Amino acid sequence: MYKSIFLSLIVLFITTVTYSQLPADMRNIKASQISDQQLQQIAQQFQSSGMTEADLMQQLQSRGLPEAEIATLVARIKAMTGGGAGEAATAEPSTGAKRTFKGEMTVFKAPEVKSKVFGAELFSGANPMFVPNLKIATPKTYVIGPEDELQLDIYGNNISNQKLIVSPDGLVNIKYAGPVNISGLTIEQASNVIKSRLLKYYPALSSGATKLQLTLGSVRSIQVSVIGAVRKPGTVTLPSIATLFNALYASGGPLDNGSFRNIELIRNSKVLVVADLYDFIVKGDQKSNLSLQDNDVIKVPFANIQVNLDGGLNRTGIFEMKVDESLQTAFEFAGGFKSNAFKGAVSGTRFTDIERKIIDVKKDNYAHFKLQHGDSLYVDSLVEKFENRVSITGAVFKPGAYSLDQGMDLKILINKAQGLKDDAFVGRANLVRKSLDLKREYKSINLKNILSGTEKFSLQKEDSIHIVSSVELRDVKKVQLNGPVVNPGEFVYEDSLTLQALILQAGGFQENAELTSIEIGRRKSNVDPTISGVNTSEIILVNTKRELSKIGEDVFLQPYDIVSIKTDPAKVKQLSIKVSGEIKFASNYTLENPNERISSIISRAGGLLPYADIEGAKLRRRKDGVDTLQLKRLANASTSLKSGTNKDSVKVDESYGGGVSDVAIDLKRAIERPGSSADLTLKDGDELIIPKYINTVDVQGEVLKPVSVQFEDGRGLGNYVSAAGGFTKNALRNRAFVVYPNGRSAKTTNFLGMRFYPKVKAGSTVFVPLKPEQKGFDPSKLGVLISALTSLSTIFVLLFK
Repeated sequence: MYKSIFLSLIVLFITTVTYSQLPADMRNIKASQISDQQLQQIAQQFQSSGMTEADLMQQLQSRGLPEAEIATLVARIKAMTGGGAGEAATAEPSTGAKRTFKGEMTVFKAPEVKSKVFGAELFSGANPMFVPNLKIATPKTYVIGPEDELQLDIYGNNISNQKLIVSPDGLVNIKYAGPVNISGLTIEQASNVIKSRLLKYYPALSSGATKLQLTLGSVRSIQVSVIGAVRKPGTVTLPSIATLFNALYASGGPLDNGSFRNIELIRNSKVLVVADLYDFIVKGDQKSNLSLQDNDVIKVPFANIQVNLDGGLNRTGIFEMKVDESLQTAFEFAGGFKSNAFKGAVSGTRFTDIERKIIDVKKDNYAHFKLQHGDSLYVDSLVEKFENRVSITGAVFKPGAYSLDQGMDLKILINKAQGLKDDAFVGRANLVRKSLDLKREYKSINLKNILSGTEKFSLQKEDSIHIVSSVELRDVKKVQLNGPVVNPGEFVYEDSLTLQALILQAGGFQENAELTSIEIGRRKSNVDPTISGVNTSEIILVNTKRELSKIGEDVFLQPYDIVSIKTDPAKVKQLSIKVSGEIKFASNYTLENPNERISSIISRAGGLLPYADIEGAKLRRRKDGVDTLQLKRLANASTSLKSGTNKDSVKVDESYGGGVSDVAIDLKRAIERPGSSADLTLKDGDELIIPKYINTVDVQGEVLKPVSVQFEDGRGLGNYVSAAGGFTKNALRNRAFVVYPNGRSAKTTNFLGMRFYPKVKAGSTVFVPLKPEQKGFDPSKLGVLISALTSLSTIFVLLFK
């Protein structure tokens, strides 16, 4: 503040005037005589002149510069430099002064751990609530102490601004009034004392034409001791405007087992207040959030009663209770019940001196039930049943669930559902009723008598009535459309359904449909089953056009007609295959004719690449007519192969059992001898795969270490098995086989006790199967064997006796 005052006073140095050349009488100098440029130059001269504040004050006061002119210049400098109001004297009270804190506030940052204790969130998170606010207006009850910095503003007929610093003795030095002792006084009391001392210097203070305002500038620090069940007990340093809640925040807040409701503020060895944070959390009441003074002590005891509430409450967690509080109070702390909570009773557990026990509390006892430390209660959700529900479905205008009123019967329920539809079957209705043991009981009701009023059927809770529609009782009649249409299949028969209308429902003809002889197979009635070869169907031939314009009369269909549209043999769909792998032009190819062979496609694809494995080539073909059952069997066979071997060592092609299979081919012979038996005819959807030459051999199955081994020409199967560590003890050696790259396989043969392994080629897989599990000897079969031998012996004796 003084710095800005001194800067503003330099305006007296008009142009190049220095402080030593000031005129003796400055009472008539006006601030309006000085331009903004001159103010900037004067400010720069002051900073470089080395002038002290005392020198400048002495010169200006002795020459009588009016305070009003000083205030005007200060306002202009403030606008030019952006100086704060707290640093300059103003013509108005400095209520917007920025307050600072001389010291470093103690803050314990609690770890970011989610606590279940109600109220713990106040002391954690990114934006805690209880940080001291230095921007608030000066509290009138604030007690002044040593090192406080005060701002004294006098405005109105008289203008004066002064910064006051309270000495260790509690004194402030006020202009004209001299030293004044204000230590221990509140801001309001100190204002009255200073006003009374300045009345003779500023008489207008008594009339109100001049006003006095005392505010707090820089805030001194105080030390408060926080002890007990807090996260960081000890002495904390706080601003002198701090409150009880601020000190709790600085210490990290109470522990999870600390009390939030019996926090003592002790001053001069006496308990000043017992704070209950629940008053603030639940009601917003801060009456116990008192301002602190130096050397205050805050004591946080451990909680005496803590209970855990869970389930259907708006707020769950651990709550602290007082001795005289009931379960109903705990529910209020928890924010009450959720909408789907079962409010009739709660249950939970309680600790005894030895063990735990179950407690349950009825709704009538909530307000009287006293909780104990460690109680844990759970609020369940509503029972999934209705106390007054009946439902109606079927041929009514508003089906659904309805409330069961007193004395309600079936006719009233139908009226609630807005009555029966026109297609309702009024002969009978079905009702399902639950008995006391929850078994379903089915009843058939004469609906016609109910509606006429001759009968009355009373309803019970959870009754369900279904009104049958006449449409449901009818047989659904269909017709069938087969052949080259967009959507062939079955269609619901409707009265006056014609052939053309049916084809339109199916999306129209496909391009290859033959329209000159459409057949309709019609079911005959009154067929004599005793006549051999009797016709059961009538065949009707129909001609039509692709645009479905009529040729003669349109044909009306009858229920269960089967319409068959033939395929035009002259319009043959193109057939295509795929060639992949080590081929010059790998792509999809359209067959020139249905009998095109492998050699022709190889030629069209540009021939084989240098690294093609001609012996490993294979043809992958879609299976024709494979139904779901066949695919399932193939999948089961694949699973059996996996389960009967070492699962980590066998590779099974998942495409098997998926509608495709590999056809082993001799590509070398097919290319060398086009048209031979090796040069297979291709089919639509085939894929010709030319693999890259691989000079390794895979060894899998029952070997010690399944491995890939470099291929060496002339090396036998046994050598490759040895490279894999040899056979396991469960290996079925005489069934080892080789799968070649083209899909063919060769097995081990035995002749006169000698074992002959198949030849191994590059890219092959040697597979050693698992021995079948041998079942142990069944003692029950011993009697059968002995009986059979005895019978044979008897027959032998009788024959040769």
